[in-house]
Amino acid sequence: MKKQLLAISTLMAISSFTNANVQFSDQDGALGEPANYTQFQHVLTESELQISDAEGKKGNKEYFALDGDFSGIVNQYFYVDKKSEALVFKMKNDHLRNEVRVHKNFRTDLPNKLYTLSAEVEMIDPVGSMKKSDSKQNEITFLQVHNKGLDNQGTHNVPHPLLRVVWKEDANSVKGHFWALIKNNAVICKGSFGKKNKDKEMCKADVAYKKYDLGKAPLNKATAFDITVGNKQLLINVDGKRIVEHDIDYWRHLLSYFKAGVYNQFTNGMSEAHFYKLEYKASDTK
Repeated sequence: MKKQLLAISTLMAISSFTNANVQFSDQDGALGEPANYTQFQHVLTESELQISDAEGKKGNKEYFALDGDFSGIVNQYFYVDKKSEALVFKMKNDHLRNEVRVHKNFRTDLPNKLYTLSAEVEMIDPVGSMKKSDSKQNEITFLQVHNKGLDNQGTHNVPHPLLRVVWKEDANSVKGHFWALIKNNAVICKGSFGKKNKDKEMCKADVAYKKYDLGKAPLNKATAFDITVGNKQLLINVDGKRIVEHDIDYWRHLLSYFKAGVYNQFTNGMSEAHFYKLEYKASDTK
């Protein structure tokens, strides 16, 4: 019976892959297949790909490499640039994404366990990406700490990331900076479960979120980010300098996970981020 169920599961996975609106091709060898590059193999084997149909509806996403096998997963939106060996994430249109989701759902309160996502990222002409945007938000999310919920089954998940690291076009006249946007409580403020809270003080933007300026995004140069979560703390280093130390005791009941790639919050354009480094690790502090 187990073999039969496995065969059915495999068939379903293959069927969904071949019938999906998202198609994969290395364009006759022009694009590097990410799974073939040793510097990205570890994080990929620990992850899955969540990618939108770029021509589909707002918010759509499809799932691939659920078992961490990224063989053959390459297209014009997700590939390695053969010259620079950067892992490239691209996506067009509003509220669409192209992200790797690290499988591990981890606790954030354990005093002897730390989880770290490290990346060296260059945003490619984000100003040009948003030239025709009519959105008031105009930002690109490229690193996240999200939550699964109370358990691995996703019970009572909070529909807000704990952390989004973004490139933002304009934040009160501060232009072209990186920002860390941190959910400052575990209150649900949107959707059907958030109706009772959305008008309360705890859901006001300046209460529900803490914003940290991570500095001006450089042109034609990568920036190093190290995000560490554990011991009820969220820590962010930028180019080796500690910028954020945020107490997340309020998040202790939720399991969390990392994401990296691009998630668009602007209209009428294409985002592009080059990751020269993308690494995930769990470490003991005993």
